[in-house]
Formats: sequence, structure tokens, C-alpha cells
Amino acid sequence: MSLLDDYADYQSSAQHHQQNGAQSSAAAFSSQPQDGLALDVNEFDTDGYIATTLEAEDAPVFSLDTVQFRVPNKIISLAVSNDILVLVIEGAKVLRIKLQEAHSIAEASVPVNPTSLRACNVFLDPSGRHLLLSTPQGESFYYYEGWDAAKPLSRFKNMEVTAVAWNSSAWSSATSSTRTILLGTHDGKVYETELRPGSEKAKRSDIAVHCVAELPVRERVTGLAMEAFPARRKHHLVLITTGTRMYQIVGAADLESQTGDKSAVFEAMLRNGLTNPNFQEIPGMPGPGALTVHHRETRAGSRAQIVATDFAWLTSMGVFFGRLTFGAQEAGDSVVENAALIPYPAPSSSTDISSTEQPSSLSLTEFHILLQYSDRVCALNMLNSKVAYEQTIGSSDETLQGLTVDETKHTCWLYSPANIYELVVTDEDRDVWGIYLSRHQFDMALEHCYNDMQRDMVLRAQAEHLFAAEDYVQSAECFARTSVNFEEVVLRFMEKKDNMVLRSYLVAKLKTLRKQDHTQITLLVMWLVEIYLSIIGDIEAKLASAGMAIASSSVTQMNTTAEPSSSSSSASNNSSESVLSVKAAYNREKSDMQKELHALVEEHKQAVDPKTTYQLAESHGRRDFWLFYASLCGDYERIVEYWMEKEECVRAIEVLGHYGTPEMFYKYSPALMSAEPVALVDVLMRQPKLTPNKLIPAFMR
Repeated sequence: MSLLDDYADYQSSAQHHQQNGAQSSAAAFSSQPQDGLALDVNEFDTDGYIATTLEAEDAPVFSLDTVQFRVPNKIISLAVSNDILVLVIEGAKVLRIKLQEAHSIAEASVPVNPTSLRACNVFLDPSGRHLLLSTPQGESFYYYEGWDAAKPLSRFKNMEVTAVAWNSSAWSSATSSTRTILLGTHDGKVYETELRPGSEKAKRSDIAVHCVAELPVRERVTGLAMEAFPARRKHHLVLITTGTRMYQIVGAADLESQTGDKSAVFEAMLRNGLTNPNFQEIPGMPGPGALTVHHRETRAGSRAQIVATDFAWLTSMGVFFGRLTFGAQEAGDSVVENAALIPYPAPSSSTDISSTEQPSSLSLTEFHILLQYSDRVCALNMLNSKVAYEQTIGSSDETLQGLTVDETKHTCWLYSPANIYELVVTDEDRDVWGIYLSRHQFDMALEHCYNDMQRDMVLRAQAEHLFAAEDYVQSAECFARTSVNFEEVVLRFMEKKDNMVLRSYLVAKLKTLRKQDHTQITLLVMWLVEIYLSIIGDIEAKLASAGMAIASSSVTQMNTTAEPSSSSSSASNNSSESVLSVKAAYNREKSDMQKELHALVEEHKQAVDPKTTYQLAESHGRRDFWLFYASLCGDYERIVEYWMEKEECVRAIEVLGHYGTPEMFYKYSPALMSAEPVALVDVLMRQPKLTPNKLIPAFMR
């Protein structure tokens, strides 16, 4: 029996209708293909990965490729930014390569004895235009794109620069300078400067540098970062790391007010911040100390911003990493959240040497921490701290010297004295949805789903989770978006004997149907009509009960003594107010349900079966809905007959006056004339299209 036939023969209880409706609706929906998988909590392993076999991806997430480039001499150092790769090689040479034009290589010299340059630190700004070189002997050089030679920095004498914090405001700026930047040195000092190319003909660069801070514990500065607060551009965070400590310094520094050789703008902020410093200390022997900060592009309205979101620091005990959250912090406050210390992973094929080795450098991608050892590279998943990738370099006598990430173009690079490697990252978030799902972080899991099957699995798990937590309304809305069998879900919710829950599921399911699914739409709409009518009836019963409670309270007050105690009077008033509040809530709920019912019928007017709808309205005693639906359909003749049957002839005449046709006047005037002659004649006088002869039977009354 179809649901419509069942409604046409509507005589039984509401529960009987709902059970038959569930079975019939399920039959109608069973023609739709079910391509989902059965969901089982065992599909998720302890790491959060999906154990169910999914469609294989063509490429691995990580792969290590050797760059086919013949280096003319041993590589001393390498840096990459903005698709610009810079090599410092033995022989005191700088090679600058545009990766999009790899055939074009610019070569420049470093003005030192070619045999003396064996080691140096290189720092390339995010634009790829400015290069700072610093040697262990305390010599520093500046190279700008297009120059034939780097220039000695005369004021940087006896400074080994070990870390640089670039100014993010210059990343996309048209200015030729770096604007204000910070430098960390081997002796625990922090300097402020601004690199500007000036004249290429000058043999030396007289760029000013100011010492703005000294660390309380004079250790080598191993990492340095300077980040502006996204919503407070004059407010900054400076991170300084050493082998044992990470300092957080928050304060105001107006970078726009300082240019050239004027006084340093970070001096007051850093000196104050280091007087009573906020720092994290890792006890024991000093670790590698390298620091990296990951940035993401965010949008504030139509404006894009590059914002620091995560950091990682190499310590003697592992990787210390966490999130950077910028808000209303002031001096002494922390911007670090959800910090954790991950022990260094043991290599998959350990030797006595490599098993105790600490990584020498690191970088961050969106979801992974990249660690560079002397013989391999390793990727840790930031969400579960598990090793996602490990690759040993091919040659046993080759030693990796560094790892760098081009944050502008999202590429990763490693190098040894003889080779350059690119760590290719492909869809690194492809497994992220499963990790979030295992943690019941359903919104994040949905955000990272790659296909409909993954989304279906997440929604089904979320629906089951909400169902187990007895949040049936939200569970119903999730189930409606899945491929779970319609009948199965309906029966589960019907067992809860809560029409509000069933309504939520059916309304959500209705939204998923296509316009051409006429039969399914009709089934759901008609079932929802009955459910809404039942809900409204239940609310009215509660209202009646609340009304009786108010009446009972009034009688009780009248029967109290002439001088009741203040406590009993107060308790009685509180009780009455509570009942009135409950009654007001029921009235609001009833109004909401009526509005939803009317909106449903209006939206799906073509899918509503008139005969069944009138029968449902009558059986539930919903005169208001009966009249609403008849008016919606323009069935004014039925409305006139309804009022006449109720012997409310004045209302019938009012409907005739507004919507009546001549045929309706001829048909109903005889009966109405005998009941309300004055009102009828008044309406008839305003109907110019009527034929008087056809009204004679009415006047004969």
C-alpha cells in the first residue's frame, strides 16, 4: 500500500500512519542507488587513518627528487625564496637561479680569498632579492639581485650572524629595501638593521646596525622571528631561540616611523621584554636550536594577509611545536597555544650512530614537520605526531647539510656538498580528514574531505556520535545527508517516539531530493504535514495543562488565609511566574511549528495531495490549517461551504464578497438570504457582474 493510499483511508492512529509511512517511504527511496560503505568504528586505527581500502592515489604524499643540475663546485650553503634559488659554492661564488628560468643563472663573487670561504650562513629574504652572508670569522656580506659581486658590510665587523627575522611588510612591497629586520648573533645579541642596495659601484656597504638587546643567558642565537599582530599592526611578537631556551617578547614597535639610520624601534620593546623574560626552557645539553615559523594566507574582508600560525623549535629532547594565536596579548603574555614536545623518531633502519643523532634543521608545511638529518629526511604529522615519511639519501658517503622551505611557492629543498634535492609534496592533506574523524572533529574532517565517499563516512560517523549522545535532532540532520538506508534511519528515530526528531530528519532529507523526484517529495511532504499537525496538537495539550496549573494556583491563592506569610506568598508568585513562562515558551513553539508547516506547504504546493491534506486537517481538528490550505489553493467555494456548515454565514458572505464568482453567488445566495439577508444584500449591491434574474430564487426566500 502506498503512503498516499494509506492517507486516503486515514482512520487509524497517528502511530499507525507513521509506521506505514516509514515502510512505504523506504520502498519509494529504495530505487535510489546506495553507494555508501557500512561504517564501523574499527575502520579507524589508533593513528586516525582509514583502514577501509580507498581508491589509490597516483602519487605519494612525499617523494625525494634529485635536481638535475651540475654544480661547478662544492655547495657551502643554499637558500630558496619566491622561486629564487641561491647557492654559495667553494671558490667564493654566488649562483642565483630563477627556478622558472633555470637556464638563466646569474653568478656573482664574494670579495674574500676564494680558498678561505669554507663555511657561511646565508639568509635570503622572502622576495628573493636580498641575500645576507655571514662567516664564522665575523665577516658579513650583502648581495642584491643583479649585482656582479657581494659587498662587505663594514659596520658588521666581528659579528657572526646566526639568525635573521625578516619584515613581512616588505614581502609584497615595491620598495627596494628589506625595511626593518632583526639579526641574531653567535654571542647572544640581537641587532636591528635595514638592508638597502644603494649604489652598485660602491665597493662597501655602510648600512647601519644597532644592538637592541642581549639575552640574559649569553647563548648563540639559533632562531629569530618577527611577526606583526594581524589586527594590531604596531603590535609585534619576537621569538628568539637558543640551544636551551625560546623567548617570547610581545610589545609595540612602530616600523613605519623608522627608516635609514634613525634610532632602533625594537630596542625598548626587546630590552623591556628581556628584563623579566617569558621563556620556555628545555633542561640538559643544548639542542640544535633551529626555529621555523609557518605562515598562512588569510582574508580580512577583501584584503589578504600573511599570518604566522605555527612554530617549531629543535631542542635536545625533541621538537617543541605549537600554534601562534594573536589577540589582546600585552608585554609578558604568551601567544603560544597547544604546545607539545615530540621526541625525535627512531630511524626505520637504525645504526649505532644515526639512532642517537639529532636533526640539524627543520621546516614546517601546513600539516607536517620536516626534519633533516645527516643521511635522511623525515616528516612528522603535526596532528598525531607520527612519522608520515622517511627517506635516506642514496649515497652512503654523502652528508645532507641543510633543509629549507620556500614559503611563497610552497616548495621544499635539501642539499649536500654535491647535490640538490627537492622534496615534492603532493596533496599532503589527503589523510587529514581521517585523523580529524578519529578525534570526532567532524567539521574539520569535512573541510578536508577529497570526495563524496569520504564526506559520507564523516557524516555517518557524526550522525552516529550525536545519536549515541542523545542529540537526536542534530543526528537526524546529519543522517539525512548520508547514504544510509532511509527505512533504517526512520525506524531508529521512530523508536524514540519523538515527532520533533522525526520531523528534523524528514525536513533535512527533503532538502537533498532533486526536483524530478516527484514521488519521494510527495511522500515526505505528506508525512511531514501529519507530523506537524501532531506536534501542534501536542503543544496545545501542554498549553491546556499549563492553563489548568495557572487556574489551580489562583484558586489556591484565594483559599489562603487573609494574612498569608510573606514566604508562602512569594513562593506562590514564583510558581505562577514559572507557569506563565512555560506557557509563553509553548506559544512560541506552536507559532514556530505553524510557520514551518505553512512554509512547507507553500514551497511544495504541487506535491501536496489536496484530499489527504483536508482529511488530515479535519482528523486533527486543525480548522486554521484547513482554511489556510484552502485559501492557498484558491478553493474559496470549499471555504464558503465550510463556514455555512459551521453556521457562520457572515464569514461565508465575507469570503463571497472578496473571492466569489457569479456562479458561487447564484449557488449560495438562497441559503444565505434566509440566514443573513442584510449582510448578503449589502454584498450583492457591490457585484456589478451579477444577472438579477438568476438571483430571484434567493429573494423568494
